Amino acid sequence: MPPPPGARSAGARQVATDHSGEAGARATRSTLTAAPADRPTAIVYDNDIMAVAGLAVAAEMGFGVPGDVSLLAWDDSPLCRLTHPTLSAMSHDVHGFGAEAARTLFGVFTGPGPGSHPVPTPVLTPRGSTAPPRR
Repeated sequence: MPPPPGARSAGARQVATDHSGEAGARATRSTLTAAPADRPTAIVYDNDIMAVAGLAVAAEMGFGVPGDVSLLAWDDSPLCRLTHPTLSAMSHDVHGFGAEAARTLFGVFTGPGPGSHPVPTPVLTPRGSTAPPRR
């Protein structure tokens, strides 16, 4: 659940996981059981499955989303619109990104190498799971 590149701030931390819902739930639980002064005001997940699992854990533990903690998913699949509250997400063209990755890999095998090229910037799609922090 690392923050987006360049978004690190004082007190930001990263939890390594395997990107599964179970790992997202465990990471959320361990993050939200921290002392109140060390608890984050927001959690960014590597994928939507992890974010949905994190939302369930927050509710189970009695944390309000977004009142106590904001949650932000990555990928913005239809799953983000099926939760309550709906999950804010970073939207990007998953299929286009995959196609570009395949073209780059093909270039590694057949051409001079991958080279450098710009990729589309993900876009924030705000929904019900994010709000300014209270503290």
